[in-house]
Amino acid sequence: MLNLAIIGAGSRFSFGITADLIRDDHFTGSTLALVDPDERALDTSKRIVNRMVKESGADLTVISSRSRDDVLASCDYVLNSIAVGEPFARERDVEIGEEFGIFQPTSQTVGPAGYCRGLRVIPHVVEIAKDVADFCPNATIINLANPLAAVCRAMIRESGLPVIGLCEQWAVTRRFFAKALNAEEEELELNSVGTNHLTWALGLRQDSREVLDTLIEDLHKPKNADLLSEVPVSTRIYKAFGMWPTGTEEHIAEFFNYFLTPDTGGGADLGMQIRHTTEEQWEARWSEREAWAEGSESIDHLLGPSGENAVKIIAALEGYRDPIAEMVNIPNEGRIPNLPDEAIVELPTYIGKDGVENADIGALPLAIREILSKRITQQELQIDAALSGDRDLALRGLLFDDQITSLDAAEAILERSLKANDKYLPRFR
Repeated sequence: MLNLAIIGAGSRFSFGITADLIRDDHFTGSTLALVDPDERALDTSKRIVNRMVKESGADLTVISSRSRDDVLASCDYVLNSIAVGEPFARERDVEIGEEFGIFQPTSQTVGPAGYCRGLRVIPHVVEIAKDVADFCPNATIINLANPLAAVCRAMIRESGLPVIGLCEQWAVTRRFFAKALNAEEEELELNSVGTNHLTWALGLRQDSREVLDTLIEDLHKPKNADLLSEVPVSTRIYKAFGMWPTGTEEHIAEFFNYFLTPDTGGGADLGMQIRHTTEEQWEARWSEREAWAEGSESIDHLLGPSGENAVKIIAALEGYRDPIAEMVNIPNEGRIPNLPDEAIVELPTYIGKDGVENADIGALPLAIREILSKRITQQELQIDAALSGDRDLALRGLLFDDQITSLDAAEAILERSLKANDKYLPRFR
């Protein structure tokens, strides 16, 4: 029996984590604590989660609190999934960027909106990590919040605790490769490394055979032109840098200044759309969740496997199952010798009762190293700025973003974003 807490329980991750706990008998008798300072979000999620437990017949105790201090002392695992000011803080940042010809389909990691998201989130996650260090220093932190690499680095740097970051976006490329090979996803083992939302394929194994180079060569044959046209960003990046990027087209595009331009309709000509959220859409989301909570709509779709791996990793760490191969975000610590040891890297590793097994990746090609090094430097500046409220540092970090091509634009975007979302950025006042 374990004690787990979800910080930021108003997020969708609460339902997926609950579903996975319900489906694994090893967690019978465990306690799940839901924590969110937003009363409406917490109450709605609590009622949905309780309904999931009741309808499944699972033996899982659910408690809730608006203060994490009430639940942390007994925790074995703390899952962080917070967001700050979403979705409308992000919406304001995206609109500001568009006035300067900068288009951001996801705005979760990079681009001015992704960067400013980090300025809002980082101070809060550092306080969470420090509270874990005080109340339950032996607990394992699993981070699901974006910008994921910067959040993991900030939590580790400021608390000294280990943190595992999880994101499944790399699997989008495995799905594409499976389609190209006319295979099932589960038949393929994709190894990729990099920073969250911009990883690079090192290998692809099918039936114990390495097939990546052969597959990419085959993809570029005329017979596969239609298939290759589904991933125009990945295709161009591969041709330019010699390695295939892994993740969604939208995430990959945001790391470069070639694709999300006025000339491409902000990426629309390449099949990408900017994710906007209106007041009406937001209220419709709440209405949907309220229907799940009160029982007027089915929740069968919430009870299936989530597709996330947090619960599988917890089970492996506890020794409930054999060690598993998993993509995680952890400190480099020499795994990639030409990147800093402290940098958060996303890479394949084995996880079991003894923890995360060391995996030696080897040095990356010069061009790939430089792309990643720039992001690593930006993350350090972003963390320093977020914690200090120093506008000069914040500007310096923003200038490392590839979508910023003008110093004047960077200054204007930053000042307008800090003003527009002042409520969530008290350190910059």
